[in-house]
Amino acid sequence: MGDLNQFQCPCCGAKLTFDGEKQMMSCMYCDSTFSMEQIMAEEKAKEEMSGGSNMEWSSSASSVITGQDGKIEGYSCPACGAQMVADENTAATECPYCGNFSIIKTSFEGMYRPEVVLPFIVTKEKAKEALNNFTKGKKLLPDAFVNRNRIDSLTGLYVPFWLYSCHADGTIYYEGVKSKTWEDENYKYTKKDHYRMIRSGGMDFDRIPVDASTKMDDAIMDSLEPFDLSKAVGYDAAYFSGYLADRYDVQEVDARPRANERVENSFRDRLREEVKEYEEIQATSEKINLSNAKAEYAMLPVWMMTTEYENQKYVFGINGQTGQMTGSLPIDKKKEAIQFMLTGAIAAAVAFLIIRLAMGAFTLGYSIAAVVIALIVAFIRDSSLRAAMNTVHKKTTARAYMVQNSVKLGRREDNFLYSKTEKREKPKQQQASN
Repeated sequence: MGDLNQFQCPCCGAKLTFDGEKQMMSCMYCDSTFSMEQIMAEEKAKEEMSGGSNMEWSSSASSVITGQDGKIEGYSCPACGAQMVADENTAATECPYCGNFSIIKTSFEGMYRPEVVLPFIVTKEKAKEALNNFTKGKKLLPDAFVNRNRIDSLTGLYVPFWLYSCHADGTIYYEGVKSKTWEDENYKYTKKDHYRMIRSGGMDFDRIPVDASTKMDDAIMDSLEPFDLSKAVGYDAAYFSGYLADRYDVQEVDARPRANERVENSFRDRLREEVKEYEEIQATSEKINLSNAKAEYAMLPVWMMTTEYENQKYVFGINGQTGQMTGSLPIDKKKEAIQFMLTGAIAAAVAFLIIRLAMGAFTLGYSIAAVVIALIVAFIRDSSLRAAMNTVHKKTTARAYMVQNSVKLGRREDNFLYSKTEKREKPKQQQASN
């Protein structure tokens, strides 16, 4: 701990001096005063906040799967570079990643043996049904897209993933205010009491999936979650019969940032729930440490189809365990305009009718109000129709993989820092009325 001359004002950052008359630490710039207890607590908090987080993982070395000749059979895609392993029972005519029809049967040096495999449960027929249901009732979907839909090209693919499990514990420091207002004849006053809040805790995460293929859109894979990884089994070649299996090209160390992001955001969200009764809350510093952190190499089941419409590719994925469907669909601008005008016309007619019944007559103001209401309704419905066309969303948290009842809350401190009172003059009319 430094000497008194090194203490800084928590309010403005200027140097504090000791006021012998008040027996307080005083700031000559903003006139704030602090007790020695407050300053010592603030210095302790600064010291604690100075360290960083520790987000280190460990993983096991993977063995290589090969055939009798030291190689393994499969297909390669000259368009996107995908290399997919397949046995003699698997026939593939196009790349599930980019839709290229010119994939080449070839052999590879081998592929790394996954530590765990999540077997397919959803059949191709069920996957086709899910894709059909996804396109049904989409009022903005172009007719030509439906007619060209190559649903039979759905391909069963084992996608490589890294699964991250850990215990996360740490501390987050917040600042917030409690305010109250009052007024007199000429002024309005707002007093803000500033506090530092400290929250700590720990929680466990089990097998957060991060896809290990650069050819796979992370957001599509995220949208297929959650996977029930309690049903994962050890590797057996029999599970791969009849399906393609992609070889990973994202090293475990390169996938860590996504795992860290999801753990950190989930940790922050959970501790933020413990900060209540304050306004203007901001997290100012944090320490998050991992222990028992390990990564496993896994293969997870996905049905995939890639199609093209008006020179743009559309990728659809179906969770091979749960049947969860995700993808984005093209929008027919003409259909969208028709739906917007139709919705607006109906909403305007209803609004005019209600105004007529309630008011008995129309005025220009009522007419404008009816048109505004109709436009708002049309915009809301258009937004809803658009949202239904795209179910692809990247995940930034891992709450679905937080182990139930594993959250243990720890330190909880709320320390008063300083007060500030703002005075604002009332408008002259309000002063006169008072």
